[in-house]
Amino acid sequence: MSRNQVTISLRLGVRNRPDRGKMAKPLTLPQTSLKVAIAVVAHADDALLFAGGLLIHLVKNGWQLHIVRVTDDRWDSWGLTEEETISRNRREFQAAMKAIGVSSIVELNYPTDLLGDRSEVELRKEIISIFRSVKPYLVISFDPDSYLYEDNEDHKLVARAVSEASWSAGFDKHPGMKSETAVHLPIERWFFGRRVSEVTHTLNTSEYVDQLVSAIAKHKTMLVNMAHQLNIQARVIGYSLDRLLHLAESSPEDFARMVISNRDHEEFRIIGAEKLMKAIEKYGDPI
Repeated sequence: MSRNQVTISLRLGVRNRPDRGKMAKPLTLPQTSLKVAIAVVAHADDALLFAGGLLIHLVKNGWQLHIVRVTDDRWDSWGLTEEETISRNRREFQAAMKAIGVSSIVELNYPTDLLGDRSEVELRKEIISIFRSVKPYLVISFDPDSYLYEDNEDHKLVARAVSEASWSAGFDKHPGMKSETAVHLPIERWFFGRRVSEVTHTLNTSEYVDQLVSAIAKHKTMLVNMAHQLNIQARVIGYSLDRLLHLAESSPEDFARMVISNRDHEEFRIIGAEKLMKAIEKYGDPI
């Protein structure tokens, strides 16, 4: 097998697919006075690897951005204890979010890879409470309908919980929640994924590459582990990626740039406010 024939599976987030999204619209931000967005992710690096360009775009256009990390990433490191891994990933996540101008971070601290053992109702309840507190116009998270292309169970579970919370947050009753809690419903849902079920909108992110690379590089612990996983895979077919390991350790920015190479846009499935706007057009009165 020649070097040109070797293909290593790079699980480095989404990658451009020129054959998809041909009918997609260019993404434009909503015209609203309520410029509040919330992104709910399973792991520390999800926000930037899947939708970092969008998050930077929102902040640069005056949006208040909140981030919810559901799990504690206790396994995502190489050569560290569980406690050290949790601490480092939390610290690096906070630094990465600060680098893109996030307004607040909420940590739910569920154990990574064990989310399936926890109550989905409890997770949904926590997300509903956050929605009611933050009162976002826009919710950003994993596409619940792209499960066929997703092999990470934490991603699937977060996708489902966020999707259900996005509509059930408007009910005045929910299991385990007091009925007097002030309800709130987000207006739009923007979904990302390794491959979203339908590409409805794309965002050109080329102008944000340098800032995105700098922010991703803050996740050094996760990047080093990513390099180790690739090295393990390469060795199965007789190759060493020791130089890649050295790059991740010594120059996380260069490694991060490799991670998002050939990616000049991001793809989303957007559920907008068309139904609401039709109701307002027919029956709405200003308040």
